[in-house]
Amino acid sequence: MKTPSRALTALIALALSPLSLAASNFEMAGERFILASPDLAKLALEDSKAQGLPYRYGIQIGFDALQANGKRTSHGQWQRLDDGRVSLRWELASPGAKSLDFHFSTLRLPGNAELIIAGEGKDNQRIIKASDLSGGEYWSPYIIGDTASLEIRVSPRERAQLDVQLAQVTHGYRGLFEASSDFSKSGSCNVDVVCSAGTGWGDQIDSVGQYTFSQSGSSYVCTGTLLGNTGNTTTPYFLTANHCVSTATVAGTVVVYWNYESSTCRTPGSTSSGTPISKSVATHSQSGASLTATNAASDFALLRLSTNVPTGANAFFSGWDATGTAPSSAAGIHHPAGHEKRISIEDQALTISAYGGGSGTTHWRVNDWDQGTTEGGSSGSGLWNQNKRLVGQLHGGSAACGNNLSDYYGRLSVSWNGGGTATTRLRDWLDPGSTGTTSFAGYRTGTTPPPPTGATFENTTDFAILDKKTINSPIVVTGRTGNAPSTLKVYVNILHTYRGDLKVDLVAPDGSLYNIHNRTGGSADNLTGTYTINASSEVANGTWKLRVYDGATGDTGTLDKWNLQF
Repeated sequence: MKTPSRALTALIALALSPLSLAASNFEMAGERFILASPDLAKLALEDSKAQGLPYRYGIQIGFDALQANGKRTSHGQWQRLDDGRVSLRWELASPGAKSLDFHFSTLRLPGNAELIIAGEGKDNQRIIKASDLSGGEYWSPYIIGDTASLEIRVSPRERAQLDVQLAQVTHGYRGLFEASSDFSKSGSCNVDVVCSAGTGWGDQIDSVGQYTFSQSGSSYVCTGTLLGNTGNTTTPYFLTANHCVSTATVAGTVVVYWNYESSTCRTPGSTSSGTPISKSVATHSQSGASLTATNAASDFALLRLSTNVPTGANAFFSGWDATGTAPSSAAGIHHPAGHEKRISIEDQALTISAYGGGSGTTHWRVNDWDQGTTEGGSSGSGLWNQNKRLVGQLHGGSAACGNNLSDYYGRLSVSWNGGGTATTRLRDWLDPGSTGTTSFAGYRTGTTPPPPTGATFENTTDFAILDKKTINSPIVVTGRTGNAPSTLKVYVNILHTYRGDLKVDLVAPDGSLYNIHNRTGGSADNLTGTYTINASSEVANGTWKLRVYDGATGDTGTLDKWNLQF
C-alpha cells in the first residue's frame, strides 16, 4: 500500500479488493465520507457458486483518507473534552451495509487513549484501548449498520505517541447480525444451545467462539474452539479449519466473538428459530492471532490468539481426545451462517472415512444429524464425543435443514501427529510437557487444574444464585463402603460477579456442615477450585449437598457444577 498523505485533504487509495474504488467513487456530505456501495448482484452470483468455501459476509473497500499522527491529522480538528483529554472525530458511511468493520494498517494508542467506533442505536459501539492491541496493525470488531463515527480520545501529553492510519473498510452486505436479513438466515431446524439438547454441554458451549477473517479483498466468518493443554495454562489456543485460515497473514486478521447465543430456547422449526438475534448479545471480542500449526490432510488450523481471552467471557478451555476411538454419539457446537451459537446432536456412532466419503482415515463422518444441522459459518467448529471431549473440527459436508446428508470432521487423532513437525501437528502444543496424554478433560481457567478423575460423583445442573437466597445442590453417592476419606476432594465451579458475597458449605448426609468458602475474595469474579475436606467421620453413601448462600444484594450468579472425589 502506498504511503498515506498527511494533508488535510486526502485522496482515497485504490482498494485491495476486486471491487477497487477510485477517488471518484466517494463523496463528501458535510464532514462525512460517503463510500460507494458494492455490486450486490455480482456478489450474490459469486456466493451462489462458492461451494465448500467459508461463508463470505463482506467486501473490503480500500480507504486510507483518515490518519492521525501526533497533532497532525488528515481530516478534522482536535477538540478539548471536559475530562482534560482531546478528541478527534471522523464520520463515514457505506450506504446499504448491514455492518461495518475497519482495518487499520497502523494503530498505536498510548496510555489511557481510546478509539471509539460507534454506529447508530443503543449498545452499538466498540471501545479499543492500548491493552487490546498486540502490534502495529489492527482489525476491529464490527458495528451494526451503514454509518460509523471513529473518535480518538487522548491526553494532550500523550498525543505525540499517537499513530492511527485507516486502510480498509469492510462493507458487510450479508445481514448476519441483525433481527432480519434479506440475504440469508440460518435454517430454522437449528437448535439453540440453551435448549434441552444443550443440557450438560455448558463447558463445551463456553469454549466455542465465532470469528471473522479477511483475505483477497473479502471478509468471511467461521467457528473455532478454545482448547486446553496438559500444562493447564491459559495460553489461548484456538482450533479451527485449514480451509478457513491457512496462512499467518490471514490469521492476523482474525477477530473472535464470545458468547453470541440466544438466552431463550426458540422452538426448532419455528420462524423465530430461523431469525438471527442482535449481535450486541456477544459479550466480548478480541483481535489478532498467529498461526501455530496447520495441515490440509485433516483440515485443521491451530491459532494462538494475540491476547488472552477476556476474563469476563468466562470461556472454557475444552478437553480433547486423540486416541482415535470411534465415538458412540457426538455433539457439534457452531455458528451457522455466522448467527448465534447452536448445537447439533448425533445419537449414532461415527464412522471413519476420507473427506466426502470413501476409503480413507482422515475424517469422522456424521451420517445424519438427529437434532440440528450445520451450515456455512459452521466451518471449523468442534465435534465432541460422548465423554464431552473434542475429537475433530468441521471440514464440510452436505447436511442442511430438510435433508439426511452427511458432514465430515477432520479427526483430531490424525491432526495429533499431522505432517510430522511442530508446525503441522497438534501434540507439541496441547501436550507441551510430552506427558503422553491422549485424552484430556479441559478446565475453566489456567490457574485451576481440571477436576480430579477417579471415583467421582457429579452434579452439572445449573442452580441460580440470587441475592439473600440459599441453594442446595444434591449429589447421591452409592456403591461406596464405610466412611468418606479424610481427603475428600470437592470441586466447585460457581459463576458469580462478586465472590465476596458467597458462603459455601458441604453438607454431609447426616446434616453436618463443612465450610468451603466464607465471604472472602472481595469483588473478584467466580469461585472455581478443588477443596480438600476431612470427612472421615461421615458415612460415604447418601445424599451430599453443596449449600451456597448469597449474603448481599446487587450481584447474582450460577452454580455451574460441582463434584465429589472419593
